[in-house]
Amino acid sequence: MTGSFARFVPPLVVAVILLVLVIGFGPLLRLPSVVILTTMLGLIILGCLALAVYLWTACGRRLAAAGAVILAIAAWTAFFLSSTAAPWVVWTVLFFIAVGLIAYDTHQDTTRKGWWPIALMRIFFGWAWIDNSQDHFRVGNWFQGDGGGFAQTATGAAGRPPLFFLDSLYSGFLKGAVVPNADAWAGVTACGELTFGLMLAIGFLTPVAVWLSLWQSSNYILLKGFLSHSAYTDKVFLIADLVTMLTAGGLVYGVDAALQRHVPAWFARWFLGVVDVEAVPAGAPGLGRVSPQPT
Repeated sequence: MTGSFARFVPPLVVAVILLVLVIGFGPLLRLPSVVILTTMLGLIILGCLALAVYLWTACGRRLAAAGAVILAIAAWTAFFLSSTAAPWVVWTVLFFIAVGLIAYDTHQDTTRKGWWPIALMRIFFGWAWIDNSQDHFRVGNWFQGDGGGFAQTATGAAGRPPLFFLDSLYSGFLKGAVVPNADAWAGVTACGELTFGLMLAIGFLTPVAVWLSLWQSSNYILLKGFLSHSAYTDKVFLIADLVTMLTAGGLVYGVDAALQRHVPAWFARWFLGVVDVEAVPAGAPGLGRVSPQPT
């Protein structure tokens, strides 16, 4: 574990603000799930391209920038191309090429090089989140207009007898907010899996992504029942998120490792969970500033 618990608080505040905005206003728009997914994919592609420009120009990480571009193509391929034209293996190969380029190019920014198992765990659980989202799109029928499998699960959970003290509270949330607008919530949930998975996989704004992933995993656990055996995979995801958080996993072969020396101190604190920049590796090229210096 690195640093004190205080470093996790600013990213938590950012995550809570984002959740309030999405939960409070997203479903109120009553947009179809397909519109939500299309909009989110467009934002992700634009975000990957913007990140590529920053990695190239500010951080001098050209391979990582190429990886960000390939990641945008992988996301587009996973959802916008039909399964016949681009089977599952195509977007997966593109995804791991992109992540591999980013991990390789940020090794010079990583001070804890022996912590590569943390990076592997972060990458594979990030991929699993994305795969879940794509599976819900193609197999689970979450985007057919009525919430599909998501609506069925939420409706069943809302009517299930409580077995744990949180079950009653969560059942009220499902009945009052989720079930009446299941299609929009299906879109928001699947887009959460996709977005958090991408962020975790490349180690981008990792503490924020981890807090949001913890929220997602907690919802799935409560949706299936806290004491239910069927929620064991979601509990494993939750534990992996906690390990990534406590080990500052984004600073290990991730985009955060490259960004931390090139962004203002306030950004590093609130979005990267970095209070003090880690020791600079000997001979590391292209290091930028941490924060504006007084004149």
